[in-house]
Amino acid sequence: MFDAFTQFQEKGPNYIHAILNGYKEKPADFALPEGSYYNTYFPGHSIKMPPPLSDGQITYDDGSPATVEQYSRDVAAFLMWTAEPHLEDRKRLGMQVMLFLIVLSGLLYFTKRKIWADAH
Repeated sequence: MFDAFTQFQEKGPNYIHAILNGYKEKPADFALPEGSYYNTYFPGHSIKMPPPLSDGQITYDDGSPATVEQYSRDVAAFLMWTAEPHLEDRKRLGMQVMLFLIVLSGLLYFTKRKIWADAH
């Protein structure tokens, strides 16, 4: 059985990006249930959600293309940010901790050499 939440957790923002870009015309030999839409990336290729994005819905001040591809990247990035709003802070703190540990390791190594230099 398909679990959308598990699928999103496994593939993250790339899955959301793919779903938003996967709306296509159905193949002639594909039986699509009533009220469903064909999506190449959704399991079973049948999804009840209509295509939420279309080209030209908004314009960007920086000149980015107003395409479904760009919109879906922006939506996926925003959803990732809302899921992990402190991710950048944690990464920065992680780098500071790693630098501290490297300096501490060096200090401990030289302290050990100084203390045990006379022991034979």
